Amino acid sequence: MLSRRLAVLLSVCALVALAFASGAAEGASPVRAVSDPRIAAAGDIACKNPPANNRRVCRYDDVAALIAAGHYDRFLALGDDQYEYGRLKDFRQNYDVYFGDLMDITRPVPGNHEYGTANASGYFRYFGPLGHGPGGYYSYDLGAWHVIALNSAICPAAVGCGPGDPQYEWLKADLAADDATCTLAYWHHPRYDWLKYQHASWTSDYEFMKSAPFWDLLYAADADVVLNGHNHNYSHWLPMDNEGNFDPERGISQFIAGTGGRNLNDFGAPSTKPATFLTGQTDEFGVLQMTLHPTGYDYRFVSTRGSASTFIDQGTGTCHSSGSDE
Repeated sequence: MLSRRLAVLLSVCALVALAFASGAAEGASPVRAVSDPRIAAAGDIACKNPPANNRRVCRYDDVAALIAAGHYDRFLALGDDQYEYGRLKDFRQNYDVYFGDLMDITRPVPGNHEYGTANASGYFRYFGPLGHGPGGYYSYDLGAWHVIALNSAICPAAVGCGPGDPQYEWLKADLAADDATCTLAYWHHPRYDWLKYQHASWTSDYEFMKSAPFWDLLYAADADVVLNGHNHNYSHWLPMDNEGNFDPERGISQFIAGTGGRNLNDFGAPSTKPATFLTGQTDEFGVLQMTLHPTGYDYRFVSTRGSASTFIDQGTGTCHSSGSDE
């Protein structure tokens, strides 16, 4: 425990000045009420080895320090939290060294790499009650928001967790009981993405369709935001309906933050960029920061590079049930 705290403390000292400088350069954030929670979200996190010197590989220590310095109310770990196979010993030797002190604020979901170990047993043993095993899906309220954590890694390829699947039926009932003004859901595999093999049939089956039934239910229930990992970069998408079309009135805003430290991936060819892709970057680790207000949210990508960052994505959104468009 002492070595873990020392490692995080040293990283925090190195990054807190950068984080402060970045905030100052981009202007002061809007004043938030004490009751408005602030979250950080990122996936694709810890290597099976200690952090390295390569700026694009195994920098999960920097991400942990960034979260610790931000004093967030919750950290949403978006899956593939421990590479390569989610073994318990790797969680303890790598992820835990830097993220263990964040356990109280962590609300994780598993990714496909966790299931490199049978039934994601390493993940569920490490996170204990926070993992909500064996299904790995659950929900909770945070401020005025209803937050839903889902497990796309157990959904069948091509068809996803559709009607009759226990997770689908649970989500349907959870949404029916949700009377919050704002709803956020998160899981590992994005419903929409911009990949190297964008139009390959296996890409659609394994990447996109696994969570399609989730999106159908969330869109029908007027959910507001979806967060994902899996692709090791950051992207922000225009509000979309359940067919991937731009829908400024009822569409769900998607953010992909696979920038938790494992490594960074490029996007696909320019000719395959989806029309609803708004902005993104492939060269910096960091987290998506959100402040959850009663009828909307602020968002910002926070880079581990601090003032040296060359990318900015920040703004505000309004929840559908508040009566205003985003």
